[in-house]
Amino acid sequence: MAKEKNFVEVLAADPANVPDVILLNGFVGNSALEGYTRLYLNAVLNEYYEIPAEAILHTATASATANNPLETAYVWVKADAELIRKGKSVADTKLCFFNGPIQSAQATATANAAQVAVAGGPTGVLNCTQAAAVCGNTAWPGCPPN
Repeated sequence: MAKEKNFVEVLAADPANVPDVILLNGFVGNSALEGYTRLYLNAVLNEYYEIPAEAILHTATASATANNPLETAYVWVKADAELIRKGKSVADTKLCFFNGPIQSAQATATANAAQVAVAGGPTGVLNCTQAAAVCGNTAWPGCPPN
């Protein structure tokens, strides 16, 4: 039997072109959707992702142990893949990791924080960019007068 390639050999076969991926862990099963694979997120099989088969780059089995008696799988998926989340405690949801409204909101919040830092610095005072009153063992001397 041929030795199974590890995930680095598969995903970074070309070290100059490593793909953006997400890593999921769960129980792999058949999907009711054509061209999809199902990944159950828990052992009662009531929450899962439907993953487009072409978006799965690699899978590896996590063997059962005394602390984890159920054999799960690690699944590396293209980061821009659209997954369908289904389950008893969630509404059916299509999502793209790093591409949806949460990521956009975070990017906006980060940009706004950067604008505040430029305008008022960490103290919130215009043209005062010094650190907080105490930083380690260094006392803050205060901002220079305007």
